[in-house]
Amino acid sequence: MPSYKNRDKNGFFTRPLLLSSTGMFLDGYSLTIIAFAIILINPYFSLNALESGLIIASVVFGSIIGALLIGYFSDIFGRKSVYILNMAVFVVFGIVSVFSVNFLMLFISRLILGVAVGADYPVSNSYIAETAPEALRGKHLSFAGLSFGIGSIFSSLTAAVLFPFGPEMWRLMLGIGVIPAFIVMFLRISMPESKRWINAKSLKNEYKKNKLYIEGMFSKAHIKNTVLYSSIWFLYDVGAYGIGLLIPLIFKKSRLISNEDNALITSLILLVGIASSSIGLLEIDKIGRKKIQLVGFAGMGAALFFLPFAYGTLAGLAAVIFIAEIFNSLASLTVGIFPAELSHTSFRSSAYGFSAMAGKIGAVFGVLIMTYFVKENKDLGYYSVAVLMFAAFFLSSFLPETKNKELDEIK
Repeated sequence: MPSYKNRDKNGFFTRPLLLSSTGMFLDGYSLTIIAFAIILINPYFSLNALESGLIIASVVFGSIIGALLIGYFSDIFGRKSVYILNMAVFVVFGIVSVFSVNFLMLFISRLILGVAVGADYPVSNSYIAETAPEALRGKHLSFAGLSFGIGSIFSSLTAAVLFPFGPEMWRLMLGIGVIPAFIVMFLRISMPESKRWINAKSLKNEYKKNKLYIEGMFSKAHIKNTVLYSSIWFLYDVGAYGIGLLIPLIFKKSRLISNEDNALITSLILLVGIASSSIGLLEIDKIGRKKIQLVGFAGMGAALFFLPFAYGTLAGLAAVIFIAEIFNSLASLTVGIFPAELSHTSFRSSAYGFSAMAGKIGAVFGVLIMTYFVKENKDLGYYSVAVLMFAAFFLSSFLPETKNKELDEIK
């Protein structure tokens, strides 16, 4: 059985963490780059509002399927085999999307690519949770979320560079992520399987006791936490995707900025979010997950409530979105940690997949609804999302704190 050098508390950047986080980086890039590419795709394929919203949400649609089903397969067949397969799907359909010739081909290829993106959520975070040292588990899980944000920044910088080269550049925007994905796919082949998963698989009595998958997640011992962290993730993604993926469109509708400057200012906003996430990451195993999440949701709700009042000037609009992103980055660190730490190893990937699925349903809802509100210049969307963030704050208050606690023993 392979040794687990990644459990050495003296090293943070372990190989499993880096390969898992690279996958999350690619997920962040793939989900975010469409927010810029759609600016070129809209006139290229003459899309209407519904088609535009569907293209933006296509990867999110696919990720719903991937998070739920592939998370389950990861609990059955292991983290490693699913790890490799989902990256292969990412590569193949990433290439297909680049050569799309119409709306339907682009939508379907991005949809299937989204299945691979969705699969990476439960598998990567389950793997990280099960291999990280207990004292560093919060930082490791947070780093995976931070890698998603770094991928988002890379997408905006890529768009800023490519916009001046013409209307066909949306193809290169979508295709750049395929190259590192191909490399990661092969590097994952040599990764060891999770020891916790191997042990849980071999303990048949433990499986009977915990009722793998649905019975486990919704057993008397786990149902409260399952409902809480899944509902919170749903609400978070309504705001994070409904507003986050439409930042370039929000700036464009203001008619105060060019496409290139749009991408640059979005990059700066995301960079501020990364800085805020980094501070939260350093302190998460001291402060705890719960306090960081509560602060994040409170700030998101307040910022989004005031956003419509700042729509008249570029400085005001950018300032409020900056503030919203700072608090969003704090909530983003923790919403994915609770399902990884509160679920049992025998169904951790399934529970994480279920929670991520709930989040992605919220993301689809947020993108489609906010696409309409932004295009129609209606403020009701911002107020509605603000209320949902306050609801997430309320539900978060009922979660248990998980810092410095052993996996499978947290109640």
